[in-house]
Parts: sequence; structure tokens; C-alpha cells
Amino acid sequence: MSSSGARLRGPEAVWLAAGILAPLVFNPAGCNAFELPKSLVVQALALTAILSVLLASSRGEPGVRGAARRSSPLLFSIAALGATILLSTVFSSNVLLSLWGSHARQQGMLTLVAYLTLAAVVATQLRTWAEALRLMRAIVWGSVPVVVYGLIQAFGFDPLPWRTDAASPVLSTIGRANFLGSYLVLVGPLTLALARLSPRRWAYLLLLAGQLLVLVLTEGRSAWIGLGVAGLAFALLWAAVAQRPRLALAGVISAVAIVVALGLLNRAAPSGWLASLPRIDRLATLGDTSSGSTAARLTMWRAALPLAASRLWLGYGPETTELAFAAVYPPQLVYYQGRDAAVDRVHNLWLDQALSSGVLGVLALASVLVVFGWLVVRVLRGPSGHQVKLIAVALASAAAGHVTDLQFSFDLTTTATIFWLIVGLGAALGRGLASDPEDVKATQRRSEGWISRSQAWGLAAWGTGILAVGVLCMRPLLADIACFRAGNTRLPVAERLEAAASATRLWPVQVEYHRRLAAVQGQAGQTAAAEASLQVAIRMTPADPDLRASLGDLYAQWGETEPERIDQAAAQYRQAIRMSPNVATYHVALGAVLARQGQGAAAIEALERATALDATNGVAFAYLSTLYRSAERTADADAAEQEAITWGAGDLLGATP
Repeated sequence: MSSSGARLRGPEAVWLAAGILAPLVFNPAGCNAFELPKSLVVQALALTAILSVLLASSRGEPGVRGAARRSSPLLFSIAALGATILLSTVFSSNVLLSLWGSHARQQGMLTLVAYLTLAAVVATQLRTWAEALRLMRAIVWGSVPVVVYGLIQAFGFDPLPWRTDAASPVLSTIGRANFLGSYLVLVGPLTLALARLSPRRWAYLLLLAGQLLVLVLTEGRSAWIGLGVAGLAFALLWAAVAQRPRLALAGVISAVAIVVALGLLNRAAPSGWLASLPRIDRLATLGDTSSGSTAARLTMWRAALPLAASRLWLGYGPETTELAFAAVYPPQLVYYQGRDAAVDRVHNLWLDQALSSGVLGVLALASVLVVFGWLVVRVLRGPSGHQVKLIAVALASAAAGHVTDLQFSFDLTTTATIFWLIVGLGAALGRGLASDPEDVKATQRRSEGWISRSQAWGLAAWGTGILAVGVLCMRPLLADIACFRAGNTRLPVAERLEAAASATRLWPVQVEYHRRLAAVQGQAGQTAAAEASLQVAIRMTPADPDLRASLGDLYAQWGETEPERIDQAAAQYRQAIRMSPNVATYHVALGAVLARQGQGAAAIEALERATALDATNGVAFAYLSTLYRSAERTADADAAEQEAITWGAGDLLGATP
């Protein structure tokens, strides 16, 4: 192979970087340690990929336009999905939020389009078998630090004090246990395929064992189901390719045995000794529809269906589910997932897609999956050798497992990046690859002088990409670091105020930074400044009931020195209740300020509504006990007092709301 053929091309460098960096990048010094740095890197790499392709096309490199034509079915589907994302953003219920994404998830239009861009670039620019193997190896070996860090966490040696409400503390570099499980479902089939292709099979098998062990330790049940589907798909497809019917039969028998065992376990275990075994208890409660995450998902799905139907064609826009769902929030969710849990995803691929981009988005995404499947099937049924077909089997299995997992979960930056790279790689296989990089004429072109024209263009593209990384990444990352410092209560208040203000200056489009600034200003006694900061946040996201409740809290605190502010607090709480009528904490807050205004009957009504929505809200019962006694309703007061004690609010008994 000539040096020209071995040289790494610009687009390839981008997709290799995406496959390696998306799982690994994180920033422990930021408010959003995982999704923000990951999404910024993916956006910057997507922009660099576009520039690399444009430069190659402008030079008239052979194969650039031809590859695009041969990949046109997938490109049309990707373009359709991109168009629906763009339209749903333009007509979003909150355009700013849909464009940039929420602070927690970072899945706005810019990030979503970045995924599609990477898939399209891989589909059109990946030309050789060697490049396909390099991409797979980058994805697979990029999982080594993820697996090692996950094992370190599992054994309790993590040097970083992460906090998580997930079932497992094993979150590695991905950010949460269930997302880590989803990532490993995608990577596992690729590792297995490379193990069969590599002369150093033991290294891949060792890595695969580590991946499976960490996946088990995540306790992510949707990922476990996805892994089962991926394994069955791999067995059936490879049995068909290799003409090994016994392998197919073994796969089917294993799948049936697992399903039967799970059924029996769910019938017997909840009341038996199996329910106490680690991780077995997670499997034993899969069918429990009266509590836990299964009940929560069913409840969310029932509420989401009419919500999606109300904006049928383009949905509410990316990242707006939390705002839209607030209006129909089912009160029983409090019992399944806690009082402070927000619903920004409903944990189902198709419902989440319908809420964010409507029926058009659902159809566009389905078309991408169908075309991807068709391209992979074409490889499996074509004249390609067993090596190529093995890779196609791995890609199809990974996609099948991931889509199954997403019926009960959702994508974030790491899993979405890897999934779309797999989609692009599957399309490239379906288009057809050269057996060797030297078969591609574009790699044989050279120029005179100490640096080739191709290298010069490549350096220019990467220089522009580095500039893009600086523009896209540095200011948001610096703002997030400042936000993290603002939340550090061990720092002096003045330093925290400056950090919070710095975050809003560096990245003013992020609502969360204005909210954090208002909180620190309120703690510092700067109530007027806090009010102004919250008003800025409300103008950016006027449909957020939590912002209204936060402003109500500020006015309630302010009312201790300026009693007229109590009326403003009540008005803000009522506005929050209009936006989200089934959240008990808003009714509790309203009842407390009404009591301070001397409106005892109205306060009791608000607090009774709170207890009707959340029968475990001890604060509401404690306040009711005080108000009932003031109204000489002794029996009701005694009952409310007992409930307050039961639900951990006994210290509030007798306190004035």
C-alpha cells in the first residue's frame, strides 16, 4: 500500500474522532458534566466534516458525487428527517429551547442535525474496507476506558463524587447507568464481529466480557432487553449467512427459554426470596404495573398519546416535552418516580419522536430505519464475502438491539452518535466498498512540492475545524464551569455571585444560568436583582411552571419585609397551577401564602387539593393540621397530624404556613 493510500483523509479523521470522543468526553467541573461537552464536540466535528466534504467536492475528487448518488435512498431519508427537525424547530412552542436544547439533555436542533450530518458523511465518504474496519475498531476500542471506569465505580474506587438517582452507581463516562447500558448494547455486537475477524481474538473476547459485565452492573432493564434482541438477531442473521440452521435453532430456543423464565420469575419472585437477590429483583419486577418504572412508563404513555395528537404533524419541537407534558402531568407519577422528577422524555422512541417532531418526524425516522435495513439485507443477500456480511450482521444486530432498548428509554449524545455512525456505515456497506484504499483513484492523486495539494486542503479543513471547536465549545463550557462554581455553597457569596453572573454573560441563551443567578442573588438577599433574573428566564421560557413557582417563592420570601409581595407570590403560584394543575407542590405553596394573607378557607381548599393529588405530601398535611385547628375542626386536625407524622413532616406540626 502506498503512503498516499494509507494517509488518513479529513472526513475519516472526523468520524473516527466522533466514535472515540463522544463516549469519553466529560467535564467534572461543570454543572452539566456529561451531555454539554459531548454535544459540543459532536457539533464541532459535524461542522468540520461538512467543511472537509465541501473541500473535497470543490477539488473535484472522484467518487464524491458518485458515492452520494449511490447512497441516495438513505440520504433522502436523512434529509427528510432533518427537514422535519428544522420545521418542528421553526414552529416549536419554544424556538430558543428547540434550537439550543435544554441544559440537562442538550438535544436541540443543532445536536440532532449534527448526528444526521455524521451519518450522511460516513454513508457517502467511507469508501474502502480498511476504512470500515478502522471505524469499527475506533468505536470498539474506544469503549475500553468506559468499561474500565465502570468497573472502578462498581468496586467503589471512583475518585469523583458523582450523584445519581439511578438504580446503579455505575455511570462511567456516559453519565447515567441506563445510558451506559444502551451504549454497551450498541458496541457489543461490533466487538463480537471483530473478534471473529481478528487473529488476536482473545483481546476482543476479553473486552466483550468486560462490556457484558458492566452492562449487567448498570441494572438497566431496557438495555438488558436490547442486548437479548441484539444477541438473537446476531445468531439468526449469521446462521442464515453461514447456513448453520443449528445456530438459528439454538438462538430461538434460548430466546424462548429466557422469555418463559422471566414470565415464571415475575409470577413467583415478587413475594419470594428471589426478590431480594441483587439484580434478579430488577428482572422479577418487569411485569409490575402498580409501582416502579414500569408503572411510570405506562402512565406517561397514556398521558402522551392525546398530547401528541393535539399537535399531530410537527409536534411541539425538540426538547419541549417537559413544557408540554406539564399540562397533563398525571398526579400518580409522584408515587412511581418521586416528587421532584420532571418528565422531559416519555421513554418510548416513537412517542418521544411524535411529541418533538410529529407524525412527519415519526415517518421520516421510520424511513431511515427501513432504508438502513434494506441496505444491510442487500449486503447479506449479495455476492460479498463472509467478512463483509459478518460486519453487516453486527451492524444490523446493534441497531435492532438499540431500537428495542429505545422502546423503554431514550437517546442522548453518546448513544445517538454511535447509532448514527452505525447507520452511515451500514449504508456505506450497502453502497459497496473498495477492497483496498488504493482502488479509489482519489487517493492516488499527488502534487509537486514538499506538501501535496491534498494535504494542504486537509490542513485548511482541520484548521477551520479547530476554530469551530473554539467558537462552539469554549464559551458554553466556560459558562458551565462558572455555573458549577456558583452552586458551590462553600465559596463566599460574593464569589458565587460573580460566577453566576459570568455564566449568564458567557452564554446568555441558557435559561438554567439565569435561574442559577437568581437563586444565588436570592440567597444573598438581593431580591430585586433575583426578580429581574427570573423575569429574564421567564421571557425566554414563558411556559415553564417551575420558573413561575420560583418567582412565587422569591415573592413569598420578600413578603417577610414587604407584605404586599405576598399578593404577587399568590399570583405566580396560580399561574404555575394553570400551566400544570396536577403538581401538588404548587398547591402547597399557594395554600401557604393564602394562609399568610388570612384566607383560611381558601388555604385549606388549596392544601386539600394538594393532598388529593399527592397523599404522601407530609408538608401539606402539617399545614392542614394547623389550619384545621384554627377552624376548630379537631377531628380533621388530628387525622392530618397523623398523616404528617407518617410522611416525615412531624417537625412542621403547629408551625404557621
